[in-house]
Amino acid sequence: MTKSSLKKIPIAVWIISMLTIAISIYLETNTQIDSEGLYWTVNIFLVALFSYYGGIYGGILLILLLSGIYAGMLTISTPNVLVVTDLSPYAIGLFIALALGTLGWKIKANEVQLRKVFENNDVTFWTWDNETEEHSFSEGYAKLYGVSSEQFKENPTLWLDAVHPDDKEIVLQAIEQQQAGKKTSISYRYFHANGEIRWIQDRATPYIDRHGVVTRVDGVSFDITDQKKVEQRMNQLIHYDSLTGLTNRKWFQNYLETALISANKFGRPLAVMFIDFDNFKRINDTLGHSAGDQLLIRIANRLKSILRDSDIVSRQSGDEFLILVESRDVQEVEALAKKIIVEMNDPYTINGMEIISTPSIGISLNIEWNDDAETLIKKADFAMFLAKDIGKNNYQFYNEELNKKMKRRMILETYLHKAIDHNELTVHYQPQFDIASYRITGAEALLRWECAMGKIKPDEFIPIAEDTGLIIPIGEWVLRQACRDIKRFQDKGLNSFPISVNISTRQLMAPNFVDRIRTIITEEAVEPNLLTLEITESAFLYYEDAKENILELRNLGVGVSLDDFGIGYSSLSMIRNIEIDELKIDRSFLHDSLKNTRVRSLLEAIIQIGKKMNTKVVVEGIETREQIELLSTHDVYGQGYFYSKPIAVDEFEAWCLVAKNKQENMR
Repeated sequence: MTKSSLKKIPIAVWIISMLTIAISIYLETNTQIDSEGLYWTVNIFLVALFSYYGGIYGGILLILLLSGIYAGMLTISTPNVLVVTDLSPYAIGLFIALALGTLGWKIKANEVQLRKVFENNDVTFWTWDNETEEHSFSEGYAKLYGVSSEQFKENPTLWLDAVHPDDKEIVLQAIEQQQAGKKTSISYRYFHANGEIRWIQDRATPYIDRHGVVTRVDGVSFDITDQKKVEQRMNQLIHYDSLTGLTNRKWFQNYLETALISANKFGRPLAVMFIDFDNFKRINDTLGHSAGDQLLIRIANRLKSILRDSDIVSRQSGDEFLILVESRDVQEVEALAKKIIVEMNDPYTINGMEIISTPSIGISLNIEWNDDAETLIKKADFAMFLAKDIGKNNYQFYNEELNKKMKRRMILETYLHKAIDHNELTVHYQPQFDIASYRITGAEALLRWECAMGKIKPDEFIPIAEDTGLIIPIGEWVLRQACRDIKRFQDKGLNSFPISVNISTRQLMAPNFVDRIRTIITEEAVEPNLLTLEITESAFLYYEDAKENILELRNLGVGVSLDDFGIGYSSLSMIRNIEIDELKIDRSFLHDSLKNTRVRSLLEAIIQIGKKMNTKVVVEGIETREQIELLSTHDVYGQGYFYSKPIAVDEFEAWCLVAKNKQENMR
């Protein structure tokens, strides 16, 4: 209650009050009528009126005004005609009028405030009188629908006509429950007058008379559109991938759990596809994350276009996607996998450049009815790894043989984490020779691993090391051991020759790789030129990212060898731009050149290219005398089982001494 309340007293109240006061004074002073106390009696009602409109300040203001008039009459009229015998009843009357008026003012103010609260919070009230079939609504109800109160009065069922068709059944069922005497609370969509679809929450309470008859239904309605938008946004964030708009793994797994219950109950087939897109990381690294994001969006859209409306596609993470296929037999699932591979092999155009990212697909089926969603996804994931292992761009079904392989892989991964600490790793050496002179010119360090599961082949444990990141500490261990063995060979009086160590792409691209090489060389006290790092052709796909490291290695004095040349991503432009010290030609060229003159010509051409580049040319896989004779006229170096298989360091030392003696005897 403030003084500003006085401003709310209507002008009409002021005018009527002044006229009433004047008339009461006139009647009491100028007529013969017995009107004693009329002035105060009339103004008791005026005080109540002023208090009702202006609160206690309004009432007090009028009392002060009346007192002033009374005092004024004392000065101009003697005796005072407004004097009453006993003023106390009128004083009590004025106090009561002031109290009642102020109470009325508070009630009215609270009603106004409550109405504002309801209007600002989109809350409205309605009543349905069953006896008269009349509907009554609060003023805000029409505003809720964007129409005028007159329109609602003309058409009381306008609200029902505005209900969204898909939600009308919800409303009609609620009306039936209300007429049966039950409380209801429903949410439904409706069409606003401006065409916007909005949400409303409606709560209704029926009133039942003593005969058990519903006489009326009272309700309150809330506009919950903003709340629904927030809920939808939260649902989008929780269950959908923000980049592609596809559902995420969490949503997919929950949906799959429900689908499995239904499929198992009715004996319907169900398949999960786990798709990983090949070479995506290379695309992301070379063209940037923006191009990678565009590619993922295109991939998602193309996948959706291939599938049926009833199939579910979800983004797992990165370049991995999940697909749920229901009610298709094995042949149909296989046909779908083939279709995905064919259509996903079409190139994408990103920033004016054609890009190909092929899919590797793993498939699991609900053959074992006790599999849950997580198990099916994991099985499909295992099958996808098999698809990658056998060449990528293909599909594989999960089976028990694969299960055994995957279990073995997991066990090996566990053992591999402890291989260095348990001293299970060793380095074997395979010598390189000058074919013409039989002089040993180098050796390749080859990693071997023997654990509780026996001797594990490199082509089985190296991919595990690559996938898990263990290749970094293991690769560093091999480098250090090779340097120690270089020092050991020198101490034993063997001729000095470089040792080649294979380097993975992940090692090559590590920011501190060259620093670690420098540290190892310094700590083990070996000459940098006695260490050569073999890098596969595929690693040179990342040349732009790794070229600084390659240049630093050569500046350090460490040799750089291009391994398995000819079978990967070779191109003349690639080797033209990269300075290397050694070119190793893959064994397949030598093997095929004996029976294919075209391959022989290609082998000879590669040898000449290497020589023109002033690099040491090493031919791998020499196994027979015939192959030696083929290469003897080309002034190249050889490596293979014809000379020696990879052998342990002790055997290699002894072997080198024997080879040294043979060479001396040949002179």
